[in-house]
Amino acid sequence: MSSSGTKFCVGSVKNPDAAPGRYLLLALFSVALLTGCSTVTTYKSTMAAGPAKPADYPILVYTEDMTVPRPCEVIGTVTVGSGHFTMWGGSPENEMLKVMQTAREKGADAIQMKSMQQPDFANADFHLVADLVRYTDAWEIIPITEEQFAAYLKANQRSLDPIEGVWNTFGPVAHRIGIMRDTSKPGRDFVGFILGTENPTWRNGCKKIDIQRGFQPGAYLFVYYLDNFSKRETTVILNRRTTFTLAIPTTDSEAELITYSKSRYIP
Repeated sequence: MSSSGTKFCVGSVKNPDAAPGRYLLLALFSVALLTGCSTVTTYKSTMAAGPAKPADYPILVYTEDMTVPRPCEVIGTVTVGSGHFTMWGGSPENEMLKVMQTAREKGADAIQMKSMQQPDFANADFHLVADLVRYTDAWEIIPITEEQFAAYLKANQRSLDPIEGVWNTFGPVAHRIGIMRDTSKPGRDFVGFILGTENPTWRNGCKKIDIQRGFQPGAYLFVYYLDNFSKRETTVILNRRTTFTLAIPTTDSEAELITYSKSRYIP
């Protein structure tokens, strides 16, 4: 008996009449092994979950070598690994989506990666372990509306410091901040806070910058908070300029430039 095309032979065939069925089963099993079954996600709780987050809530991810920059508690651990029949299963993107979904369901604020293993010759499946964390502090909110801030600028326009006002940036995620005098925190002379943004990590009123006067007129010491709430310290020389640029280190050799321009419009 002959046929054209690719032939698959597994072991010896002692019963020719049963061969087609055996070949079909072996072929299907081989395909299942090669394509792989879905990896399995398990969750081990360490404390009560909180209210579920919305589907679009931005879950922050901190890598193994990062320290979560806010006080937090671990509410549980997610493990993604192989099932009984998984071979070459999973992908970084798909598995992180599963972890994100679990984090939102459990009311977590962020994910702290513990370990991540890509498939290789020794391990045929994707495997990761991550802690789900919940912040235990309240991020500082400046209790002033945009209308109240406009009234503050108008009432104090003759005595305003050059750094005070409305500032805009037009980077990947455009936003506006207000800067005003605020000495409610030790060592702080001004505070920058969100006036408007499409970034769901921030709400209007959220503190974005702590600012201290520098050692010379027109100089300021910034403590700038990134979207993952980690902070970067930098110096800004303003003088009479209406723009300033922050060089925010992203790696040891690279930095992100964020330019703010002062608005002439008082809302």
